[in-house]
Order: sequence, then structure tokens, then C-alpha cells
Amino acid sequence: MRRFATALGVVLFFTTIGTAGKNLADYPLQVSIIEAHWHNHRDGTVNGWGQGDIRDADSIHGFDFAYDAGTPFHRTLGDAHYIGKWKKQSLKLEILVGEIGSVDKFISYELKTTVREDVYVRAPDGALAISQEEYKKQQQ
Repeated sequence: MRRFATALGVVLFFTTIGTAGKNLADYPLQVSIIEAHWHNHRDGTVNGWGQGDIRDADSIHGFDFAYDAGTPFHRTLGDAHYIGKWKKQSLKLEILVGEIGSVDKFISYELKTTVREDVYVRAPDGALAISQEEYKKQQQ
């Protein structure tokens, strides 16, 4: 029997690294995961999809993502975010997620992405895409 689950987040691949392995200043993007879904396979792998927002300085854009991995990660809550950088502009995004129970260790995840002109916000039924103008009005 196949099991499908609505998830709190996703990954493409991951490795645990300490702060000595990465310069956190090289990750200028703030990444919010709004909604994600995944499917667990019998071989222990996970694949899935979802939506999020990427903030770079003063600009914000929604993005769709997909992954194949071994372990999912959680969506962000409230104003929390992950830090990230582009590996391939608008197509491949690397984010760092803090390892639970450790102050200076992170897990690196790589997401396949499609960047959108609109912005995603949380809605009762999941992610809702709104225009940049509407998003700016809501932030005032």
C-alpha cells in the first residue's frame, strides 16, 4: 500500500556541516517554506513538491520546488526563515537548516526551483499566490 502525506517541508539532498565548512555570509537569501508535500518510498527515499518565498534584500518572489532525498525538513513558521544562495540562478537553490540540538551545525539542502513573479502567503487551504502589489499592501 502506498502512503501519501502532507508534509511540513522537503529536500533534494542533504549533508551535515559545521560552521567551519560554510561561510554563512555567503547565504544572503531568506527562504520561507509555505507549503510542502512528500511521498515516502519503500527504499527509504522521499520525493515531493511545494511552494515558498525567497527574499533577497528588498525583493520577494514566490517559488515552486521539487526534490528527491532521504529526509524532509519542516516548513518555516511565522517570520522564521532559512538562509540560502543560488547554485544556478532561479533553477537550483541551496539552503541551510539548523541541526536540531546543535548551535553551530547545519544541514545543506538543494532544491530544484521555478521562480514566480507573485508571492505566496499562507491560506487556510494551503499556499495562495498573490501579486507583488497586493503583498506590499498587506505589509503596510
